[in-house]
Amino acid sequence: MLSVRKTTTALISALILACSAGTATDAAASPQTAGGTTYYVDCSSGSDARAGTSTGAAWRTLTKVNSVTFRPGDSIRFRKGSTCLGALTPRGSGTAERPITVGPYGSGARPKLVASDARAAVYLHNVEGWEIRGLDISDPGSNVTDPRTGIYVELTDYGVGSHYVFDDNYVHNVAGCDCTNPGQPGGGIVLNATGSAKVTSFSGVTVTDNTLRDVSGIGIGTSSLWARRALYPNGPGTAYGPDTGIVVERNHLSRLGGDGINITNGQHAMIQHNTVEGFGLKATTDHAGIWSWNSDYTTMQYNTIGGGNAGQFGAFAFDVDGADVGDLYQYNFSHDNSGLMLICSVEGLPSDRPTIRYNISQNDRDVSGGVIILACTEQTNISIYGNTVVAPTADTLWWNISPDAPRVANNIFVGKPGGSAFKDTTSTFTGNLYQNVSSVPADAQRVLGDPQFVRPGTATSVDDATGYLLKRSSPALGSGVRLPQDAPRDFFGNPVPAAHPNMGAYQGGGV
Repeated sequence: MLSVRKTTTALISALILACSAGTATDAAASPQTAGGTTYYVDCSSGSDARAGTSTGAAWRTLTKVNSVTFRPGDSIRFRKGSTCLGALTPRGSGTAERPITVGPYGSGARPKLVASDARAAVYLHNVEGWEIRGLDISDPGSNVTDPRTGIYVELTDYGVGSHYVFDDNYVHNVAGCDCTNPGQPGGGIVLNATGSAKVTSFSGVTVTDNTLRDVSGIGIGTSSLWARRALYPNGPGTAYGPDTGIVVERNHLSRLGGDGINITNGQHAMIQHNTVEGFGLKATTDHAGIWSWNSDYTTMQYNTIGGGNAGQFGAFAFDVDGADVGDLYQYNFSHDNSGLMLICSVEGLPSDRPTIRYNISQNDRDVSGGVIILACTEQTNISIYGNTVVAPTADTLWWNISPDAPRVANNIFVGKPGGSAFKDTTSTFTGNLYQNVSSVPADAQRVLGDPQFVRPGTATSVDDATGYLLKRSSPALGSGVRLPQDAPRDFFGNPVPAAHPNMGAYQGGGV
């Protein structure tokens, strides 16, 4: 992690998919879709000698599919209940207005695409305008040294590739390594810009409602060999190719070998309402549940991150890393990770203006030396406020071994019985509540004592954290300090008062 690794259209496409996935009679009678042709694939009983343009004349193999150059508006439909062996490597490009769509037809279980130790089960190379929905995708094998990917989009000296939608897919059992090199990343759903002759990037990437499980590398991510800019002067490539229009939401990821979700070269990416349960399980370096690298104004909110376990390495829920500007972590729930937050920029890759606010941390540990760690230099204008951190097993809650001086205000810190340590001589602490803290930092407006949560320790996700509401007798109510640039609302959706806010992630009047 501390290296160079780490629409109206959508509605129309959804309607197209729904129509083409109807009865066999309907599908056979209506092969044209959005001005294109619908092709059917039945890997159980089809025939490649047929036309492929009706359910009764379906193709049989991925080899046949891969031999065709598809056009804007075309559709590829795999029969439910069937299993296709090999890799899907289709040709041709669509557009945002007339994408090429891939999905199921018929009834039964999702159609399966099963590669066997291939570089990717679905490989889109130098194409754009694709939407893939409703498939079961796997890439099993015994290889643990090379990158393997479920859905892999690679643009090589392409320029800007536009419109990629991956929705409601089940991606699982992807073999390979915990690979983080930007040239050859592995994982569940990965988009990678490569080459050396033409600046390459992505525009319009939507990854929604997918389930990813048992993936050896990263869950969902972007990567790039076009990363060089002022903030990253020694980055790969000769220029910066920013990825725009990235939305990653409502995905469920579990049992991951590496990171959960990572955005590289992103501009104003949105990562929200995702669940990551179990990551870093095959770690060869530090990992995080959600983080960005060499990106500007990434928003990470309403996510649940848990079960990070990277052995001797850190498995933090979140990470503020190198060459980032304006990272925003808010309204997230973290639990049972080896740490909540790592703030660490590689030397020579400064980051600026990260904000960590109104998050709840439950039972995160301190495997790397602290639940929250500031470990490197060149992180400036750090704001950490309105968070609730409950760590009943942590020896150290906070550890700052960098010269950076974040503003730390209106948080609730609860340590282990007997006391958890704060190790910091540079940060500015103002208006925080401390319980079970053995070395309370200098904080002129601090509160010591029980915050009086309703039911602490009972939350399982971002949606059921009401145990961290405060009782009406809580000393944290109205005891925080006024911040000139606060959030409009708290973790639970309550408005944040302009004056006399509460300490912690709850800003209501008490229950």
